[in-house]
Amino acid sequence: MNEAIENAVEELKRVDHSIFVSLKYTRTVDILINILVRMVDCYEFLFYALLKYAEQHKLISSIPSTPKEKVTLLKDVFKEQEVHDNVDLYLLLKAMLKANFSRENEYRRHVAMRAIIAGREEIININIISRYYEFLTSFFHLVDNIRKETYVLGSGILVGQTAEGTTDEENPNNPYWVEVKQMKEDADAEIARDKEIRERIRLDKANKEIQKQKDFKKYIEKKVKRITKRKPKIKPKRVIPKDKLRLMQLKKKSKKKSKKK
Repeated sequence: MNEAIENAVEELKRVDHSIFVSLKYTRTVDILINILVRMVDCYEFLFYALLKYAEQHKLISSIPSTPKEKVTLLKDVFKEQEVHDNVDLYLLLKAMLKANFSRENEYRRHVAMRAIIAGREEIININIISRYYEFLTSFFHLVDNIRKETYVLGSGILVGQTAEGTTDEENPNNPYWVEVKQMKEDADAEIARDKEIRERIRLDKANKEIQKQKDFKKYIEKKVKRITKRKPKIKPKRVIPKDKLRLMQLKKKSKKKSKKK
């Protein structure tokens, strides 16, 4: 039992680091998956510790070998509402890992994985995984106090003390139902708002590109084409033979003489 508690402590440390360091800076679904795996392992160590306690105190004859039989036996032996709530959370996390989940908003604050579990949509994001970690930490302290015998079984809120006519997951004493339900609604609103913002940015870019093309087209249509003036043709200089030129000069002189007379 002590070894199981020590292993659970190590897994809690890894979960703590993954949430408050790795997930804070990486923000990917792969980190969320790693956290879920660590939390499932931690729960299994704590469940084993509880069953070992029950075996030592002659509450059960032996510890089952399969996880399904273990959680069923836990609910039969321990009637604390917190034990039942954390068993349900453990089953949800395992189902989430096996489900065909989708990835949303990776590398953003609203990174999330979404899947349909038992006909209901489940969301895991930074806020919800942090709250699950708080549930797990609280459950760890409960198991550790049971081991140290500082907690008396039956002294806390029991399953029989829940409101009549409600299922276990609808129990108002269950913080998973009360708080995480609101977190899931907030996550849906955040994801929808993020998608709306991205779509608006995309449309703005597309409209700017269209307007840019229109402006360029108008500029081309209004642009005055350059008209180049044609250079005048230069007639080649007339070359007169020397003898002809001499004859022409003599004629001019004769005309001048005739006019003087």
